[in-house]
Amino acid sequence: MKTGPDHPDAVLRLLECWLPLAQELSETMDWGNDPQELERLIILAAPALAAAVDSASARAILMIYHLVLRTGRP
Repeated sequence: MKTGPDHPDAVLRLLECWLPLAQELSETMDWGNDPQELERLIILAAPALAAAVDSASARAILMIYHLVLRTGRP
């Protein structure tokens, strides 16, 4: 049975964990992301978010990855 990071249950847990923070950032930073864009952001940022030590670092990670998605470059 597959239980790795690409397993649907793992992806769902990832989104449940980080979606509230991503939604808050989208609202406060006036990103205007729809839910699908926020899910894409979280999935892209997941490896870096795994290393976040606090909410400030998680916010910074999401902001950086949002910029990457918007501009297409790091």
